[in-house]
Amino acid sequence: MKIICLFLFLLGVGQCWAVSEVPDSVISFEYIQRIHLQEPNQTLQLLDSIEEHHVPGLQPFEIDMLRSMCYEVRGEYLLEERFARKALAQDSIRLVPMRKLRVLAMLLTTLVEQGKNEDAIRFGKQMMELARQLDRPDKEASVYFNLGRMHRNMERRDEALTFYRKGISLIEDTKNVSVMARLSTAYGGMMGIFIDSGNYEEAIKIGKLREALIHRMSKMSGPPAGYIDQQYGYCYSKMAYIFLLAGKKEEAAEYYNRFEQTEMSKSPFGASEIVPYLLEMRRYEEVLRLNTVDMLAYRQGGNGNDTLNYNYSVILDRFAQAYRGLKLYEKADAYQQRLTVLLDSIYSREQASRAHEYATVFRLHEKELQLANTQVEVQKRNFLMGGLCCLLFFLVIFLVIACRNLTITRRKNRIAVKQIEELLAQREELHKVCCGNPEALLDEKGKNQESQPDGTGISDSVSDCADNISMENRRFLRMEYAVVKDKLFLQPDFGRDELISLSNINKNDLPRILRKYANADNVSSYLNRLRVEYAIKLMKEKPNLSFDAIAKEASFNSHSTFYRAFYKVCGMTPAQYMKAFGKENDSQFE
Repeated sequence: MKIICLFLFLLGVGQCWAVSEVPDSVISFEYIQRIHLQEPNQTLQLLDSIEEHHVPGLQPFEIDMLRSMCYEVRGEYLLEERFARKALAQDSIRLVPMRKLRVLAMLLTTLVEQGKNEDAIRFGKQMMELARQLDRPDKEASVYFNLGRMHRNMERRDEALTFYRKGISLIEDTKNVSVMARLSTAYGGMMGIFIDSGNYEEAIKIGKLREALIHRMSKMSGPPAGYIDQQYGYCYSKMAYIFLLAGKKEEAAEYYNRFEQTEMSKSPFGASEIVPYLLEMRRYEEVLRLNTVDMLAYRQGGNGNDTLNYNYSVILDRFAQAYRGLKLYEKADAYQQRLTVLLDSIYSREQASRAHEYATVFRLHEKELQLANTQVEVQKRNFLMGGLCCLLFFLVIFLVIACRNLTITRRKNRIAVKQIEELLAQREELHKVCCGNPEALLDEKGKNQESQPDGTGISDSVSDCADNISMENRRFLRMEYAVVKDKLFLQPDFGRDELISLSNINKNDLPRILRKYANADNVSSYLNRLRVEYAIKLMKEKPNLSFDAIAKEASFNSHSTFYRAFYKVCGMTPAQYMKAFGKENDSQFE
């Protein structure tokens, strides 16, 4: 009841409704598959709404399969093919053999209907190979039947019969009712080929096989109600006609009587199946009676307002034949004219329908292109967002590492400043000890002896160290003391010769002594070290001076020369030194 109400609602509104109001039982492949035969248009609307609202329950490949089935019911084979191909291209179909086999069968059928023979043969081979792999002779037989139908459409009857026979040989011993139903349809196709070629005896043989098959099916459970009676009706009406064409009137009459005993013969549409036999028997009055009933039933039946179809053209043609047989030529001509107009209308409608179908395909193609472009834009946006996120992540990592390295560098600078300060202090003590300033040293000793209960102190350790200094080192310290005391390194013209004259050190020994005791490569490097030490002293004594002013007072020629020399001696810039010096002093007061 839910489904009936649902479709009445769709028909009344004439558009898709919100899927959120659809019962959950509707959103399943099996249920929609069952209802698509009766309401293909509403089923397509339902599928559109399901896809638009991303309702769970149906996979994309299932939606494409159901659309293909709906278009088959509507006879729009181009659209049926399109969605069958779309489904076949998806991994959910392509990688699952049973699903792939089913979609291949759908695609093969619509290709045969459209006369696309090359594609039909190509996909038929794929389906046949897959059916053999899965041990599905019924599916393999279906391929042969489709190929037989294709060759029959091309008027290649011998090839068509060959394919029909191959398919029948695969399933003629089957005990599956649904497969037997396909076999019955195949027998009907072969009978039509033999009738077209005038080989009535062979048509009768196949009809007997079909009759025996229907009898076997009647003994089995599974066929839906009325199916066996319908199959008997088709078979008996066809057999009556064939026997009559073969000149066997008694057998034809027997099968006519059998047809009359079926329930199918009592329905308006079913009764029309015997009309070819009645026309051949020249029973024109009965033909007119059945045709009139058939026309009324046809107009009031399940065709709605769409009366322009081939079934109606068959009725008009039979009226024309019957009246012509009764020699009522005016009526026969009138029906023939109606038939001609109808066929023209059918042709025009088919052309318009085909144009509409192509237009629909074009719109779908445009929609898919638009969706593809949207997906590309979304992918670009996602890629860009992903790239930005990665960039931000690496930037954060870089900042963390930079901050960590900066912290480590600052800590190292503080340690380096402390070491430089201690080194300068020790060097000043050595200058006092080794360079003829005993009064200062004694003062320092007295101070430290007063501060230390045991009489030991820093000056004592320096004095002990001085006792162990070599004569060569003493000469270097005296030279350096003289240079520092008189600030000779600040003189622009002070150089190697002046240094040698002051120290009485051999000029050949001077480079070695500087490398050994001053860690200087040459005189210029040594003098720059003294200037840097003097600059450090100025920075502490005159913190308000700029670095350029300090560099000038320390006798550096340029700002860059000062910075290079300072970095070489201290391992940091003047600004870093002062910052680390300040931090070091702050930490001492904490």
